[in-house]
Amino acid sequence: MKLGGDGVAYAAVLLERALVEIAQTSVPVLELSPANPAKPTFREMARFVLRVGAAQVLVPDSWWLFNHVGIARAQNIIPSFARRRFGVLLCGIESWDPDLSYDRKRVLRRASARIAISRYTANRVSELHPDIGEVVACPLALLPASPIATTFDRAVLSQIRENSVLIVGRMGRAERYKGHDELLECWSSVTESIPGAQLVIVGKGDDITRLREKAAALELTDDVLFLGFVADGTLEAIRQRVAFFALPSRGEGFGLVYLDAMRAGLACVGGSRDAAASVIDNGVTGVLVDPQEREALAATIIDLLRSPEKRTAYGAAGKRRFEAEFTFERYCDRLRTILVDAFA
Repeated sequence: MKLGGDGVAYAAVLLERALVEIAQTSVPVLELSPANPAKPTFREMARFVLRVGAAQVLVPDSWWLFNHVGIARAQNIIPSFARRRFGVLLCGIESWDPDLSYDRKRVLRRASARIAISRYTANRVSELHPDIGEVVACPLALLPASPIATTFDRAVLSQIRENSVLIVGRMGRAERYKGHDELLECWSSVTESIPGAQLVIVGKGDDITRLREKAAALELTDDVLFLGFVADGTLEAIRQRVAFFALPSRGEGFGLVYLDAMRAGLACVGGSRDAAASVIDNGVTGVLVDPQEREALAATIIDLLRSPEKRTAYGAAGKRRFEAEFTFERYCDRLRTILVDAFA
């Protein structure tokens, strides 16, 4: 069962395809699919609970996986005689909330498996909610790469400068922890040391207007490029052109965008306060820095822009780390072990 949106949606698709690979057969999927993903209505939730309950009654010898603790709450309503064993995917900030609601904690205690998307998330949930039971980590991965697109927007690429840094991520009012503000606030220091250094921002969301206005207020209009959504082929071409990738976030439960960068052979800059440390090997595949320390963030960016050999070494090490730890095959191996332990 799944509810999706950006990273949560990707994790759901990854989970579904891994289950198909492990079982070597199709698996049933029930989706909530609300009109407003941020706030399902009571009627939408009620219909979903009825469908989930009926499916479990019809298939008594079964177990179920929910890709989000919010929709897993359906299991609290389904009578015990109909409720089958189940697991819940813990995606990050919604599961380590210190004020996690009673119904969410209740369903997590009832679960046969609590599967976190990173070791950081597993550790943080366990520290804040030790009463829910063991939380195991199954770090995410990328699905097999699609054929490399041969078409891309040349007009977009023509705007990318030599000393450019890429950030990719949703810009939402409720997700101001990803590092866009921090990068904008330190960029004047970067351009003082490296004139013409460019910040390339890819993504969409309801906070873009504010960030554009902030860039203008900081007199960064000439050095910050907002591209909005770009097609996959163009984004891949951008990755091949920029110097490195940066997402100095404070609240990532994993950070799939780091894997995209690592697969492309880019060095990464991530935040030291969240799950980036589960992905980036500090000083080997990139650099971890406290996003709140603007001077340190600026110094890190300046150093990497001035050090092409270091960037190349980090990027090559990142690609090797991706291929060793974060491929679809490795994810299937990790998930298979967890499921056998929980449901065999």
